[in-house]
Amino acid sequence: MQVDETLLYNLIGTNIKQNRRKADITQEQLADEVGVLRTSITNIEAGRQKLPLHLLYEVCIALGIEVATILPTNAAVSQPTTMSISIDGVIKEVPPKAAEFLKQLLEE
Repeated sequence: MQVDETLLYNLIGTNIKQNRRKADITQEQLADEVGVLRTSITNIEAGRQKLPLHLLYEVCIALGIEVATILPTNAAVSQPTTMSISIDGVIKEVPPKAAEFLKQLLEE
């Protein structure tokens, strides 16, 4: 299994955004509280910017929540490193992207 980084940072961003809204805090207020630009908060919430671990803690402290509230589960962000696909009755283990491509080819 491997971590899907894009999905990881999208989920973290979504969780931050939801908790910020629950706390009735603007992006500008959160940015001021943790010492970053508002655009950084915008990008973090959209999953476009990876936030350093220390900043994740600062954001959670500013929102009054525990870090575990923001972090998705291992299962939510992991994906298999290989997938099984049957080609002419023979099962092959291939990378997920290759499996998707082969399934499309075999369906045609």
